[in-house]
Amino acid sequence: MTSALHFPALHRTHPRGWINDPNGIMRVDGRWHVYFQYNPHSARHERIHWGHMSSADLAHWRPEPLGPVPRDGEADADGCWSGVGLLDRRMDPAGVPTLVYSGVDGQGDNAFSRVLVARADRALEQLVDPGRVVAEVPPIPGLIGVRDPFVFEFEGRRWAIQGAGVRGESGVTPVILLFSCDDLEQWEYVGELLRGDDPVAAEHAPAELWECPQLVRVGQQWVLMLSLWYRPEEVARSTVQVNYLLGELEADGRGCPRFHARSGGRVDEGPDFYAPQAVVDAERDRVLLWGWSWEALSRTQAQTDAQGWAGCLTFPRVLSVEGDRLVTGFPPELTALRGAPLLIDQAGGGRSRMELSGPYRAEFQVEGPVTVDLLSADGTLTELLAHDGGGASLMIDGGILELLPASGTGRTMRFYPSEGDRVLVRGALIGGWELGSQGASV
Repeated sequence: MTSALHFPALHRTHPRGWINDPNGIMRVDGRWHVYFQYNPHSARHERIHWGHMSSADLAHWRPEPLGPVPRDGEADADGCWSGVGLLDRRMDPAGVPTLVYSGVDGQGDNAFSRVLVARADRALEQLVDPGRVVAEVPPIPGLIGVRDPFVFEFEGRRWAIQGAGVRGESGVTPVILLFSCDDLEQWEYVGELLRGDDPVAAEHAPAELWECPQLVRVGQQWVLMLSLWYRPEEVARSTVQVNYLLGELEADGRGCPRFHARSGGRVDEGPDFYAPQAVVDAERDRVLLWGWSWEALSRTQAQTDAQGWAGCLTFPRVLSVEGDRLVTGFPPELTALRGAPLLIDQAGGGRSRMELSGPYRAEFQVEGPVTVDLLSADGTLTELLAHDGGGASLMIDGGILELLPASGTGRTMRFYPSEGDRVLVRGALIGGWELGSQGASV
């Protein structure tokens, strides 16, 4: 395991290589399996495989065999990109572990991916049926890109969506493409779920292409999460923001679902959160969400090459809707990471404080305003995060901060401490714990 102070040891089970989008999340026979975009060979975003880890409790994870990997001469020769996992009960009532993903062959523009389906054994240790193409790129005039399939159910049928962008007379408009896929081996393009020129979508999720669309029912509300993407010539690095739309799904005259947006906002206000994946946890009647937290803009490629790794997934989060706002919270299973209680300096007047030395792994519960600063060895104080008030949970793991307010929008950010630096947490702290694996079984 790497000794870097900023290494998020509770977030990463793979100490080397590049990690981005969470993919293929499913629960099989009592274990959570989470795949993710992964380059095991370097800390660079190229020739992506599907990395894989699993857990019995959402807190302690172990590495697992890879999922789909690039295959020379096949539709995924230049990368196995984002997608989902599910138990396909059409083939077997017990469910066949199935991975649905974007594949690019490197022969043309990689903005246009095809959909592949692969089947795994029950333990998800190997693919018993490697990926085959089930959906080609739809022949849509002006299409600038299509990717990231997501599968859902509506009114007793199975559907899939992909993110896309279409060039028209007034510019490029993001679009969610809709497919019928009761049989995952037979996809049919049936039109659009939503367009970016919808007034509510245009206000709350402006982009040229919507990446990694996630459509889930949270309580009585449908939530559509969209990662906002622009062509590099328009925005140099646009993969920094994920927004959501709340609304309704209604069947049109052909029985196809259409999304009617009512309101929206940001899924996470931090600078280091993108491409989340949502999954319905039917056993606990909840929806879980993981995001990708990349290396911050302050980090150079030379630095990530030297450390040999880049990126991590966030801790899992539970989604809820309060009025017109999407709220995220840590699942109760993460309390298994708690170690010894922290001896917080109770200064009174809502100004408690705690200093953390490396490797900076702690949880705090707060009930009001809180600031998190990096106190350098030379005495320089740099603000990392400020929370204005209200109840919240704060998790620190090496160089990643995740703050989730009880009734607000979360924030995720990365930071890079040096030897001798301390993390200073001050404000309305009501409890804190050291965080670690605590020797629990995985």
